[in-house]
Amino acid sequence: MKIRPFLLIALIALPAGALEIKRNDSPIYINDPIMVKEIDNARLETAGEGDDQVNVLHVWGSAFEMGKAAGTLLKEPMSEYCDLVLGMMTREIEGGLDVLDQVAAMTKPYTPPHFFEEIKGLSAGSGIDEKTLLRVNLIGEATEWHCSLFGAWGDATRSTGSLIQLRALDYAVRAEIQRYPVVMVYHPDEGHAFANFTWAGIVGSISGISSEQLAISEIGDDYDKENDSFEGYPFMFMLRDILQFDTSLDEAVARVKKGPRTTSLMYAIGDGEFGQSRALQTSRTLCNVYDPGNLEPLTETHQRIKDIVYWGMSWNVPKYEKPLHDMLENNYGAITPEVTIREILPTVRTGNLQVVIYDLTNMICYYANARANGEAGPLEAYNRPFIRLDMNKLFSAAKPKGA
Repeated sequence: MKIRPFLLIALIALPAGALEIKRNDSPIYINDPIMVKEIDNARLETAGEGDDQVNVLHVWGSAFEMGKAAGTLLKEPMSEYCDLVLGMMTREIEGGLDVLDQVAAMTKPYTPPHFFEEIKGLSAGSGIDEKTLLRVNLIGEATEWHCSLFGAWGDATRSTGSLIQLRALDYAVRAEIQRYPVVMVYHPDEGHAFANFTWAGIVGSISGISSEQLAISEIGDDYDKENDSFEGYPFMFMLRDILQFDTSLDEAVARVKKGPRTTSLMYAIGDGEFGQSRALQTSRTLCNVYDPGNLEPLTETHQRIKDIVYWGMSWNVPKYEKPLHDMLENNYGAITPEVTIREILPTVRTGNLQVVIYDLTNMICYYANARANGEAGPLEAYNRPFIRLDMNKLFSAAKPKGA
């Protein structure tokens, strides 16, 4: 069973010829998050300013306890988000919600129990039934999107010596998903602290970083669609488990290899302690791991670059891979989060819904979301203000002593 993509953006035909450098001169907010409310095992904060403000929610405890706290403090946006995306799913996909129920049945034997426990907690806190929450959490598994990523280190970032990794999410902004962003900072009883750049009610990960200096980036594709299956480990849960439980790049890659995997997907996994990222091309039947020396596809528009792994808008998309390649080459030796924000992203035009840039050496993240209806400023996340987050501070936050 393979569901055709919905809510995909259209690939924009970029002009041929010389690369025209675009800039994003929007602010980068650097203030620490501000506390809004506390309960016994959670703290709700906000980061950013004005229309660029996002919720930052810390949760402590077991899977159920963390879910219940999130459901309690994010009840209203969670309810609105569920109604929004399930309504869109019903309109866009033949079979509607039945499709998600089929995916749930096929993935259930391979889904770690703690995800069901967290969803049970979300339901207890928010009043939203568990079936609805599970459906919402499996939309990412049943659909696809085009995105871009890179990991750069060594000579590519010699001005700072950092490992810099990009996660640029391109998805239909008309869905208004961007209205409900949340940075979930988990302090779990099992595993270690990690952050999930997500939306209210979503427990799986497509963008995230852990206190072990691991980060994930993800791209959808269908290059091996004849072998795709949903009888496996849902990819958003697999990526979340990398963040919560794995301590090294080797462990994370081993988790992906072990599977069982489901559909055709591409990842970058970075390890700040090791100082490098790896790019993975995966499907139900394959798991190719690439470093800068063997990166594929090797084409005229996707050439290998020392100390960099990268893909532009899926597998072998010349209209995006060429400008991404050229911008990485143009800034070689001085690739930083600021350069990525100011020039690389707006020139390549990738990351219309969400962008996360990880400095895995210094444990700093830069985060931006698309404009929602009624908000001011540019539409695309890559043209909007970014929020700078000190992840070491977030991961070391003290648990509230009481409500």
